[in-house]
Amino acid sequence: MSLSRQLAEEVLNFNSRDIPPHVIHQTERLILDTLGCAIGGYASDANRSLHKLIIELDGPKEATIVGSGVKTSCLNATLANGVMTRYLDYNDAVVIEAENGFRVGYHPSEVIPPILALAEKQGLSGLETIAAIILGYDLSNRFLEGIVGREMEQRGWNGDTRGAYIMPFVAGRILGLDTEQVVNAAGISGSTHAVLGILDASGEEYTMTKNLRFPAMAYGGIMAAMMARQGFTGPVNIFEGHDGFITTFLSGEYEPTRLADRDRRYTIMEACIKSIISDYSAQGHLSATLQLVKENDIKASDVAAVRITASTRCARHTGDPAKKYPHNKETADHSSHYLTAMAILERQLGPSQFSQEKYADPRVRELTDKVVFEGDPDLDHRFLTAGTSEIVTKQGQRYSCQVDFAKGHPKNPMSDEELVIKFTDMAAPYMSKERMDRIVQMIFSLHTLSNIQELNRLMIFEKQG
Repeated sequence: MSLSRQLAEEVLNFNSRDIPPHVIHQTERLILDTLGCAIGGYASDANRSLHKLIIELDGPKEATIVGSGVKTSCLNATLANGVMTRYLDYNDAVVIEAENGFRVGYHPSEVIPPILALAEKQGLSGLETIAAIILGYDLSNRFLEGIVGREMEQRGWNGDTRGAYIMPFVAGRILGLDTEQVVNAAGISGSTHAVLGILDASGEEYTMTKNLRFPAMAYGGIMAAMMARQGFTGPVNIFEGHDGFITTFLSGEYEPTRLADRDRRYTIMEACIKSIISDYSAQGHLSATLQLVKENDIKASDVAAVRITASTRCARHTGDPAKKYPHNKETADHSSHYLTAMAILERQLGPSQFSQEKYADPRVRELTDKVVFEGDPDLDHRFLTAGTSEIVTKQGQRYSCQVDFAKGHPKNPMSDEELVIKFTDMAAPYMSKERMDRIVQMIFSLHTLSNIQELNRLMIFEKQG
């Protein structure tokens, strides 16, 4: 039996009534977090550009774009809401344990915007929407866990390519496809979509397209499911076939049994919710810096030197000289030099720490030049996000702190109350307290909702003229 058929049968036979209550609650937490991130990205240039195009394209009134309330196709809504969600780099992450240490698992919550868009089109219940999201997380994480040796980003590809391989299965379930149709959908999507590594590569300044990686793959996956429903066919052995995914992308270095492991269920419980805005591998050393400046009342003007130690992946990815002095948000949230300077100067790393004025602030550049960044191979094997910050003052005082598990990691989780605060911080510029309270209440009881359209309607806060 092909891998595609195994996955299709698993996804189609999954029973939402078997989901444990604590998994339902975790899924609702992540929906709240993801929608907060989408609201936080509403005012971005990336959203404004894409929004204009989608209004021009029009399309069937199937799904709602967050904020404006524009009704468009579920495909267009997948792009718009996905780009907004990814913009801040504030949505969840996952870390995968591999044979040679820990590696990044990207942002599994990126399955949520396309699922909400398609669920709205189909009038899905809250519980069935939750089931689809859980399946999306499982396939996303297992897809990456199957990689042996070098990860995709070290092979010239980006791991968000997984969207083209996992979304056809989830979309097929929502659209009511049969097994054969889902298998075809996976073949159509996987054989025609991929993300190049240049969108997340060392030595390259980032662009808006960083935010489009997974949404574009999800768009392709949903489109493929719609095509398969009309009888269009694709390669059955898209994973293991000749010149299929495993051979072409990974030179055969893949363990299919990990992808097909049905016992790896409810991996959504392993999601790491971000408490600060940055690449996830930088959360440890940035949390350490914030702790030092707050607890010791360290003033930016008193800082003589800052020494950061993190994993080699973090040093390579966020200590890259090409990102040291960022000119846009997409680069700034992956610049450990800039983020360390802002943590010292403003003692927080939220949406307000990113603007053209701050990128050009001479105080930020002065602090940035005092930051020395080192990668420690030992941290690769202890935990990918572990990091140390040492600050030396002009008065000769030396302060040091190490954080292994930043706030939001399953071993240091955010409470529901803290998660609500994160959501309201992003939503408050656009919504009344009553609206925010209503959204929070609805999401935390989403499993009882008869139609997901009720939630999507609440995400409208700006009327189009």
